Amino acid sequence: MRISKNSWLINRPIAHRGLWGNGIVENTLAAYQNAIDNGYPIEIDVYCTKDGHPVVFHDKTLVRMTGQDGFIFDKTLDELKALKILGTTESIPTFNQVLELCENKTPLLIELKDQPDKSYVERVVKRLKEYKGEFAVQSFNPLIINKIRKLAPEFIRGILATNVAEEESKFTQYVVKNMPLNFLIKPDFISYYYGGIPLKKGKLKDKPLICWTVTDKEIYQKVKPYVNNIIFENFIP
Repeated sequence: MRISKNSWLINRPIAHRGLWGNGIVENTLAAYQNAIDNGYPIEIDVYCTKDGHPVVFHDKTLVRMTGQDGFIFDKTLDELKALKILGTTESIPTFNQVLELCENKTPLLIELKDQPDKSYVERVVKRLKEYKGEFAVQSFNPLIINKIRKLAPEFIRGILATNVAEEESKFTQYVVKNMPLNFLIKPDFISYYYGGIPLKKGKLKDKPLICWTVTDKEIYQKVKPYVNNIIFENFIP
């Protein structure tokens, strides 16, 4: 196992999209700073703009967080910077901004999102090879993880999965639920939706299990005996 027993990845609850609430909005620099101030690692999501800039944002579409229509990967960085998040003064942060904020201050669990142009993965990997802080990477798409395995075999990498996949393709649903390509991508850990916990040992194969996204103490107590760590929001573990 490449993850030590003392690793943050399996010992410190991870703040989902930063530590937000009480006026602090998810996936903003303020939420990341709040997580740093309170000693939590941070889970972030990375897309790439139309003009090739990795940015930190969870949703594929912009409407929920900015009120604007369109896919995030169809916009340029300048177009995104003109938008404000949920009526605040915060804008969508770039990947570089988040790395600069968090470097040597708190670990990052970085989800690489699926989008039509996957060449951005190479740029993310190149930047992370220069990064001095602690991090791990994960994705729902096993092909993205396999690319990372080839480009940066030293990176700790995980596969995201869920028992309630709603993908349009039945094949994609099967992959996201059952992780059939783990033999190829060789993940170091599995990150699974709490509704599917506990997982059968045959799926885990002795790999550390992280549970997402735990939203209250009741769910936490239910899954705690079966997982190594959680990604959380809306409460303090």
